[in-house]
Amino acid sequence: MTTDDHRQRFAEILATQPVGDGITYEQVLRAQSRQDLGISSLNMIIVLMNYIKKYTDGTIAVRPEWVPRLNDIDDIVAVLREIDAIGVEPARS
Repeated sequence: MTTDDHRQRFAEILATQPVGDGITYEQVLRAQSRQDLGISSLNMIIVLMNYIKKYTDGTIAVRPEWVPRLNDIDDIVAVLREIDAIGVEPARS
């Protein structure tokens, strides 16, 4: 998946959240930060948890090192890419 694909996915998950009501893909493309989209830090964590639930069936947990990266849109997209990569790794025994 490309960065643009993950931006699209971010816009799609936002559209399903009360905090993202009315936020479009074009707004996500133009935004530099979650604040530009009117998303608080707590709401961003909730969005992230819902993303994990939707795309990994909740098989991974939010990592503390991700939290400070949830301000800048590019960093948010990078976290989504990490989540997707972790979600498809084979289980280790």
